[in-house]
Amino acid sequence: MAIPELDESAPLRPRRERARSGPGRIVGLVVGGLAVVALALTGTWVLTHPQRVTDQFTVWTYTPTTTIAEYADRSTMTDEGRFLFYASRPEVLAGDDFDGHCSSELEGVGILGCYQHGDKRIYLFDVTDDRLDGIEEVVAAHEMLHAAWDRMGQGERDALAPLLEEAADARSDDPDFQKTLEYYAQAEPGERLNELHSIIGTEFADIPADLEKHYATYFSDRAALVQLHVTSHAVFQQQQEAIDDIVARLTALQEGVDTDYATYNAGYDQLNLDIVDFNTRANAGEFSSQSQFTAERNALIQRQADLDALYATIVDRKNQYDALVTQLDDLNAQVDELNQSINIKPRDDSPLGG
Repeated sequence: MAIPELDESAPLRPRRERARSGPGRIVGLVVGGLAVVALALTGTWVLTHPQRVTDQFTVWTYTPTTTIAEYADRSTMTDEGRFLFYASRPEVLAGDDFDGHCSSELEGVGILGCYQHGDKRIYLFDVTDDRLDGIEEVVAAHEMLHAAWDRMGQGERDALAPLLEEAADARSDDPDFQKTLEYYAQAEPGERLNELHSIIGTEFADIPADLEKHYATYFSDRAALVQLHVTSHAVFQQQQEAIDDIVARLTALQEGVDTDYATYNAGYDQLNLDIVDFNTRANAGEFSSQSQFTAERNALIQRQADLDALYATIVDRKNQYDALVTQLDDLNAQVDELNQSINIKPRDDSPLGG
């Protein structure tokens, strides 16, 4: 069929269509109306959630290193947890580079990470000791929870407060936890709930159900994360228990040796006096019979043998003591290595100081 040619000289008239009735027309209006409402809501949301918008742009432009991505994976961060982690542009640093961002003036305290509220940045210390496998992931998760707390409204924080305090009260007899709280009270006054939120989320296995539900927003398997804490923390516990055991044994040995050595010296002093007396009486012929002489002489010999045996045990325990001191020195050296690996500086009067 031939296609008719357009008569360019003929006037063009507007095309008229019959208005449609029925569902088609209604759907068109409804869809159009929803689109306008959606745009309006989007604009309102942007205005009321500026931090989320900023975070989204940050995440889009941030490229995590392989190490940072592994921290997120191994700590079981959910999409939301990973979002907040990456929005904080986490960076792993060592030495002075790390200390320039995170530091502590308290002796014996190692800082492994920090969240800087002003810049909304996370810095993580580079732990290279293989014995502490898992500790960096726990620290990364801890700091991410600070980022989460930073973005919460006061209402959400107030709702979490009693749950966090309930979980903390359940560990009131844990000396390590109480020591941690004492540190934060001194180093971060006014941030108790903030710190509890990070500590409980990464270190406590049993917590209130509502609190567990809250943390599920950030971790897909919080139990696995807590196990990383348990495993890495156990290294320090084992070292401390070994040291405590050796110190207790050294104390017991020292007390026993001191007591027995005093007994040995007093015994020999008295024995020497009794030997002099025995010889004086023997020379003066004061023994009435040979059997009396022999009995007293044998008693003196036995006392000497008993004292010599006691002295032998003292020497043996002294050798044990010296061996334990060597073990303690080795353990202390290992502890120094561990401490340095978690950014605890040696004391100025330590052989490692300088």
